[in-house]
Order: sequence, then C-alpha cells, then structure tokens
Amino acid sequence: MSDDLMTQAELSVPYNSNLLVTYKCLTNDRGEPTFRTDKVTSIENDLDMGRRNALTAAEYRSSISWLEDQIAEWYDPNYDKEDVLRELAKHFDINPVKEMTVYGTASFSGTIKIPISEIEDFDLSNVGIDVEVSSYDYEADLTVDDVSLEEN
Repeated sequence: MSDDLMTQAELSVPYNSNLLVTYKCLTNDRGEPTFRTDKVTSIENDLDMGRRNALTAAEYRSSISWLEDQIAEWYDPNYDKEDVLRELAKHFDINPVKEMTVYGTASFSGTIKIPISEIEDFDLSNVGIDVEVSSYDYEADLTVDDVSLEEN
C-alpha cells in the first residue's frame, strides 16, 4: 500500500467528493465477486474509520500484552494490592474517585442596619447569607446538599 500524498493541484483528475465510485468488495461470503457503488465521501469516511479502529485495536493489544506481563509479576506475594491498583490506574490513565459524605459548620459574625420600625419583626432567616464552599486542594466536585441557619 502506498502512502504517497499529493496536493489537489497535483491530481491528474479533479477531486470530486460527490463522484460515484463502483468498487469490488473484498469480503464476500458467497465466493463470487460483488461490487458496491458509493460516493467518494462515504468511502473516505469508511477508510478513516478503519484507520482509527486499527489504531484502537493496536492500543488494546498493547494493553493486553502489558496486563499479561504484569499479572504474572503481581502473583508475587510481595506485591501489595494498592501498588497493583496504582499501576493499573497509571497505565490506563484513569483517576479513580470515591464519593464521601462531608459535614461542616460555618459560623459568622457581623453587623446589620435595621430600620427602627422593623426591629420587632426582624428575623435573621429572612436575610440572604451566602457561604462559598470549595475544594481547591483536590479539584473535587463538591455539591452542598443541605444548608441550615442557627440564630444566636
């Protein structure tokens, strides 16, 4: 198979992506030649997908070969389970996570100006208080499920 590349200007026949092409099918269960007719764009997409699948299959074969070598080594009783899991995660470029429930308390103090005519009806729960909670150290997705306010 030739990998000679040409620019569009070097082509002897102008490129036409809508051109219908009839070609012989190489895989045939009946033993007799069959032919298909497709647009050039369809054939290009099939070829590109075939190349991508070939690369993916090669990566899988490489990973399977690596696993076969590692499994034989991991049977050694000196291997720790955490070491095996760490090597697997590193090889397959995954970052396993575990969901944990966390609890915390935020307290604050401050001053608020309230009109004297509203002091008797004042209720701190009617005041909007925003507290930001984030996890910068672990780049974690932190979801706050419940917020409660206690008045002192």
